[in-house]
Amino acid sequence: MVILHVSKSNKYSGMENVAINIIKSMPEDIRSVYLIATGSIETKLLDLDVEYIGVEKVDEEAIKKAIEEIKPDIIHAYEYDCSLMCTKVTDTVPIISHLYSIPKWVQKIGPKSVIYGGACKNFAKIIIPDKVVEEKAWFRDKMEDKTVVMQTPFNAVKIFEKGYVPGTEMSKEKLEKYKSDLLFVGYLTEDKNPYEFIRIVDEVKKTHPEIKAIIVGGGDLGSGCLELIGKMGLSDNIIMVGMQYNPYLYMNQTRILVAPSKFEGFGMAAVEAMAFGKPVVASRTGGFGITVTDDCGKICGNDKKPIDRAAFVENIVELLDNSEIYKLKSEGARKRAKELNNFDTYMEEIKNIYEDTYKAYKQN
Repeated sequence: MVILHVSKSNKYSGMENVAINIIKSMPEDIRSVYLIATGSIETKLLDLDVEYIGVEKVDEEAIKKAIEEIKPDIIHAYEYDCSLMCTKVTDTVPIISHLYSIPKWVQKIGPKSVIYGGACKNFAKIIIPDKVVEEKAWFRDKMEDKTVVMQTPFNAVKIFEKGYVPGTEMSKEKLEKYKSDLLFVGYLTEDKNPYEFIRIVDEVKKTHPEIKAIIVGGGDLGSGCLELIGKMGLSDNIIMVGMQYNPYLYMNQTRILVAPSKFEGFGMAAVEAMAFGKPVVASRTGGFGITVTDDCGKICGNDKKPIDRAAFVENIVELLDNSEIYKLKSEGARKRAKELNNFDTYMEEIKNIYEDTYKAYKQN
């Protein structure tokens, strides 16, 4: 069986991590080829020995050529745009549409919901991150009998090993550079909102002048972050370390993960931090609403105001000052990570979806 995976991104982030994990977890009799736009993601693909086709832009023409080249039995299309493009270039290859995030557009009549609703008949399966996507979808009748609810593959044990084991081999002096009170992990983009993280640190500094924060990640807003840090006089409080091959060392050595995102899919960094027993304070967006609870952290926002800076600061200060509350949230974080640890069952379900889709296609 041959699976063509299709996504538009040229960077390595949450959705791409899901695709790569799926590809690497399939048995040898399932050949997987990843169609992507050329960019920084190629470093990861080469490092993990993932078979891929790199093009300048993933569009209908590129998808059509990839189909002609590898002759897939199934197309696994990630997110809205790629799912629709695939329906336009083939009516002979079954398509699995994988909605990684919880999109707001599904809940109301609009161009996206109308077009996607109309395309649902062309999908063999639709993978959604939460049942709420189907329940609130304007076109839910079109999705009937096609949806499969799957969150995101998460291997808590593997993540913990990556952050814990290397640290045991370091001297105390070397390990010190990974330590922080507050940690931000993610691409430095508008969606991840690193500027807000910097402003939150500035507010916390008013009561905790020695606060130490680290920003892990690279991206378009890197120079802007440095400028804002300098402008706000936070150069002694915030360190930017850029992209890291192993960000889990920083997660293991921090006290609190702070995620003030404007948009998230699943919010993997938050769940990964929980594997180390780190409380998470996050905005009310995307998957945070599913993964972050009061037992393991705090959602700092509401539907009208998804990012509440005052709530962020209040909860961070409480965690820094109250050791009993911190201990409870830390234990809750470990428990939550264990609950979300679904890697093996997730991959088995994906394999079953492929096999069922393949059989149904061959019978027809």
